[in-house]
Amino acid sequence: MTATHHWFKSRIRHLDSAECQDLLRTTTTGRIAFADDSGPDIFPVNFSMDGEDVLIATSGYGAIARAATGARVAFEVDDMDHATESGWSVVVRGRADRVAQFDLPPDPTERPYPWAEGNRSYVLRIHADQVTGVRLLPT
Repeated sequence: MTATHHWFKSRIRHLDSAECQDLLRTTTTGRIAFADDSGPDIFPVNFSMDGEDVLIATSGYGAIARAATGARVAFEVDDMDHATESGWSVVVRGRADRVAQFDLPPDPTERPYPWAEGNRSYVLRIHADQVTGVRLLPT
């Protein structure tokens, strides 16, 4: 047995909807997954929550806007602790639609704030129709 192999594996616990929603609000970075003409793709993005919907600000001419608008997508946030071999993951599945500026939260601090440079005024709303999560607990 080496230092990277353990006798007891971490155990998995499925999260309920409320815990998933709470975890989604603990961070502002995640990954959006979608399919375009070349196949599946995943991009890291900044996001905010509006109720149970995920808001993502991106460029209007980029891959996310072109392929994800009007399509079914997946969105994931997670956190891992390599030292304890534990963590959690929440996946949101739903349809992504463009958001008009007047449909954004009125408070600018509740809107997505992209870290990437450039014009990121194209906002997508992922209407969640399925939210699932798991927590990996050390034994």
